[in-house]
This record gives sequence, structure tokens and C-alpha cells, in this order.
Amino acid sequence: WFFRRILVYFDQIPGNVSEILVIQLLNLLCLTFFSMLVFSNVITSISTMYMSRDLDLLVSSPIPARDLFLSKYILTLINSSWMAVLFSLPVFVAYGQVNYAPWVYYALLPVLIAPFLIIPSGMGILLTMFLMRFFPAKRAHQVLSFVGLVFIAGLVMYFRFLEPEKFLGQDVPEAVIIQFVDRMKAPDYEWLPSSMMARALQLGAFGDWELFYEKFFALWAAALGVLATTLIIAMKIYYQGWSSAYGSEKFSAVTKKERRVYRLTRWAIQGLNIETRALMMKDVKLFWRDTGQWSQLFMLGALAIVYIFNIRNLPLDTIYLKNVVSVINIGLAGVVLAAVAVRFVFSTTSVEGLSFWVIKSSPISFKRFLWEKFFLYLIPLLTLAEILVIVSNLFLGVDAFVMAISAGSIALLTIGLTGLGVGMGAIYPKFDYENVAEIGMTSGAILYMIISLGYAGLTVMLCARPVYTHLYSVFTGRNIAGVDTWLSYVAMLVITAVIVYAPMRKGVESLEKIEI
Repeated sequence: WFFRRILVYFDQIPGNVSEILVIQLLNLLCLTFFSMLVFSNVITSISTMYMSRDLDLLVSSPIPARDLFLSKYILTLINSSWMAVLFSLPVFVAYGQVNYAPWVYYALLPVLIAPFLIIPSGMGILLTMFLMRFFPAKRAHQVLSFVGLVFIAGLVMYFRFLEPEKFLGQDVPEAVIIQFVDRMKAPDYEWLPSSMMARALQLGAFGDWELFYEKFFALWAAALGVLATTLIIAMKIYYQGWSSAYGSEKFSAVTKKERRVYRLTRWAIQGLNIETRALMMKDVKLFWRDTGQWSQLFMLGALAIVYIFNIRNLPLDTIYLKNVVSVINIGLAGVVLAAVAVRFVFSTTSVEGLSFWVIKSSPISFKRFLWEKFFLYLIPLLTLAEILVIVSNLFLGVDAFVMAISAGSIALLTIGLTGLGVGMGAIYPKFDYENVAEIGMTSGAILYMIISLGYAGLTVMLCARPVYTHLYSVFTGRNIAGVDTWLSYVAMLVITAVIVYAPMRKGVESLEKIEI
């Protein structure tokens, strides 16, 4: 329904601009999906084909090498492509509905999407097999994860800086729209699978079946060719790559960048007692040694820039609207913080992994263990939260009272989300993980997100009353602030204290009960 509304809106643009715009969007969408599928298959295939725990048994079993490789190929294809299918299928269906496509179009969609998934899967797996001849599996996984995150961050910023909101509710000249289309134009070569896919969708939606089947069979020919090539090369180099993957050096020397980070950390925590210093240094080293964790800071930075850019470009014409948005902004920033916290804070206990027994058998109490993690993650999260809220409010032009309420509320919200994340991460730990990303998809992480969103919404509701009474006083000159305003402040403090203390206490009890 959402994509259909967008396409209907584009269809209302006068002249032939709408057709050009929709075709360009379709081509850009297919190219984006194709590029992301290649990256996704490369990273996923390293995990499934080289780092999976069952490979020792499977490779040494009498299973034919081709069958083993095909099973892993299919597993890689499914794991890396299901989300792309989930997002692309509604777009393709909506495109057909807007253009009144015949029923054959919808019947052929699954058969058309299949080769579009097989091609990037084969390309990604081929690239992985060649990489495994030169790099250890874990190092290649980290490097490619970093490259993929930079790619996605750049893609998000590219779409955002096109400024599509300038078309909302405005009479935009056709020349401006054409200029916008030219800026977002994607490479369009006939031999590109993304171009063939976009062209096939267009031809199928309009019922031009002769040319449609030409693109359809071309896609399938390319898919079968890539699959055959992948199988042939796999029979030559897959086993050698797998057998040498763990034979290489697994851990690299400490880099100059890491040394600087460690020196800065030691200087910052030199006033703390020796136990807390040891725990903090351990956590900092765990974080920086895992490229899959710290490389996500690039994505986080890109999202923060896009977030502030969105606030700055909102079409708000009145002081009232700007102040309302500043309150809603607290909740939105809370959602961003919850998403960041579930990835970094919730997993902070689980990343101890199978080495958790060292903590369990040490003389350090679990209370100190968890509170150290709380303060370690609170500082960067609080910095991020205050930057998002204060910079956004500066762009909105709110007064000092609303700025103070926003800054104070987001500080309490950050404290609550950090305590909730550390505590629930200790209540629902997952020490036996293949990938850190798995921790954020557990039932405990989902429960954490649900509670976090409810907590953020409650904080916004409690902030609304003081801001309302303040704005009423500004616009009418009458002060209606009463006991309810102070009750809102007290309620925020009490709720934050409970949402920090209760999970942290329960987390300590949960860790003490774990048997090693």
C-alpha cells in the first residue's frame, strides 16, 4: 500500500516526467538490491562455507564435494537474500498494480526474481573463494564487513542528500524534477543484471511479452552460467581454501591506532581502582579488536548526520510546530539510542563468550562487573544523545526552557536505556554465538527493544506537560503550571531509577546462578 501510494503520486506529475522518474527509480532500486546482495553473499558465505562449526564433520564425511558445496550455496542464498525479497516484492507488486499489469505478470514474478538472486549469490561466493586463498577466514570477514558498512552508510547519505522532501506539498517546476531525476540516475547498461531486471519488470507490467521473454531468458541464462562457473571453480579451489583458512595467523599485531586508543583509555581511567581499570581495559580491547563492532561506528555516524539533516530540513513554519517537534524529537532520539544500545550495550555481557569463566572464577563481584559496563557505555551514548537533541533544537530554534527540558529528558532516557541494556543483557546472555549480530536477534534483545520503545514513549508523554504549560504561558501570558508539572519531573526520575536498578540487580542474580 505504501509503495503504491508513492507510485500513484509520481504518476500525477505532468508530462512524461513521471514515466522517466519511475523507470529511473526502478533501475536504481534494482541496482541497489543487486549491489547489496553481492556484499551480503560475500559476508554470509564466509560464515556458512568457511567458519561454520559443522564443516569439520561434513568435509571429512563421505558426502560428495559437489553436494556439500551446493547445500552451502543454497543456505548462503537463503540467508543473504530473504530480506531483499521481503523489501523488493511489495515494490514490484505495487508497480504492477499502478500500471494495471495482467495476472501473468504476478505469476511470473517469483520465477523472474529467482535468477536475480542466483547471479549475485554466485558472484559473491566466487569472490569469497578467491579471497580465502590469500586471507584467513576471520580476517576477510572483518574486512568485508567493514567495506559493506561503509557502502551502506554512503548509500543512505546519498539518498538523503537528494532532498526528496522539497517536492512535498509544493508546486515544483518540471525542469527541477528533471534535474532531480538526472542527479539520481543509475548506470543503465543492457548487460547488467539489474538493468535486465528493471527492463523485464517494465515490459511485463505493460504486457510487452515478446521483449519480456527476451530479458527473462537472458536473466536465466546468466544465472545458470554463473552457477555453473561457480561449481566448476569450487571443485578446484574450495577445499584448499577451507583447509588453509584456519592455518593462517588468526590474530594480527596491535596497530598504532589501537595503541593510541589504549593509552588514551589508561589516561582517562587512571583515577579509578585497579579492578575497575582492569575491567574497562578488557572491554575496550574486546571492542577494538573486533572489526565487526567498531566498523559500525561509521554507519552510526552516517545515520546521525542524516538524522540531524532531516530535522534541519523539516518544513516547519510556526514556533508552535517547532516546539512540538522538539518534544517528539526526544522520542525519536530514544528510538535511535535503543537501536544502538541493543547492538552494543545489550551484547556487552555476551561478548565475553566462552571466556566468561574467567570472570566467574575471579574475585571481582558481578555487581562491579555490570556497573563498570554501565558507566563505560553511558559516556559515549550520552554524548551521542545530547548531540542529536541539542543540535536538532538549535536548528529548530527553540527557547532555553524547551532546550533544557529536552537535554535533561534525553539524559535520563539514556541512563535508563543503558542500565536496562546492561541488566537485560546479563539476564539473557548468549555466550555461544557464531556472530555478534546474533545476540541482537535473540528473544531477550527483542524484549529489550519493546521495553525501550515503551520507556521512550512514556518519557515523551511526561515531557509534554511541562512544555505545554511553558508554551501556554509564552503565548497567552498566563501561568498554568501546577503540581502536575513537578509530578512529571518526579515521575521521570523515579521511572528512570527503577528501570536502571531493577534489571541491574536481576542481572547480578542471574550471573551468580550460572554454572560453568
